[in-house]
Amino acid sequence: MSDDEKAVYNLLKANSPIDLNTLKTQSGLSNRKWDKTIKGLTKLGLAKVIKTDDALVVELQE
Repeated sequence: MSDDEKAVYNLLKANSPIDLNTLKTQSGLSNRKWDKTIKGLTKLGLAKVIKTDDALVVELQE
């Protein structure tokens, strides 16, 4: 797991589920780094992006 993935994972541990845009803002990552990081976490089975009626939510998977 990369340092960026660890940082986002720790944010998720504290606030899961969380609005995707809120998590992205809290992470402080650029768009490119954010995309790579969230894809990495979902590929590892640690996070899941869920589309609700009005938002995208990221949920911790354990």
